[in-house]
Amino acid sequence: MRFGALSALALLGVSAMAQVNVAAAANGSSATQSSIWAGSPAAFASLVTDENRNGLWNANGVLTLNHTGIEQGAWLRVSFAGAFPIDSVNLWNRTDGFGNRLNPFSVRLFNGGSEVWSQTAQAFTDTIDDGLSSTAGMSFAPAGVMADMIEVQLDGTNYLHLAEVEAYSPVPEPGIMAAVGLGAAALLRRRRRSA
Repeated sequence: MRFGALSALALLGVSAMAQVNVAAAANGSSATQSSIWAGSPAAFASLVTDENRNGLWNANGVLTLNHTGIEQGAWLRVSFAGAFPIDSVNLWNRTDGFGNRLNPFSVRLFNGGSEVWSQTAQAFTDTIDDGLSSTAGMSFAPAGVMADMIEVQLDGTNYLHLAEVEAYSPVPEPGIMAAVGLGAAALLRRRRRSA
C-alpha cells in the first residue's frame, strides 16, 4: 500500500495546515495579460504576482500595478506551478482614484483549460481590512476547488489594472511535513513487520 503525504497526515491525525499563495511568482506562477498599456512606464502582468499589495500607481518610485490598454473584455491570467485546491482568492485593486475602472468584472478559476469556478458581474468592494490606506482587497471563497489558473476579466470596456492577485491553497506546515515523513516511515515499517 502506498501512502502520500496527505494520507500520512490523516493516519497520524495531523491537521495543521498553512495557507500558501500559489499565485505568487515566488511559488512558481506566471502571469499574462490581454495587452500592455502604451504609456510609460509599461506595466506588465508580472506585477500582480510580486506580493506587493500597494494600490498606488507609483508608490515611492516603484511601479506596483499591471495595466492593459483600453479594450473590451481586458483580462489578466495567472498560471500556477500546478493544480491546487483553492480555498480563497484575493484581488487587490488600484487605490489612487481609478479603482472604479475594474467594475464590472468576473473572476474565474480553471483546471486543465476547463472553467471550474466563477464569480461574474462583480462590483469591487473592499472586504479585507488590513488597516492600510494604500490597499483595497476583495476576497472570494471557492471552497477548495482544484485549479491551475485564475483569470480576472472586465465585463465591459476599460483599462484593467490590479495591484495583486492571490490564490491560497492549504499545505502542511514545514515542521509537520518533516514529522509526517518520519511518521509515515514508522507506519510503513510496522505494516511490513505485521504482514
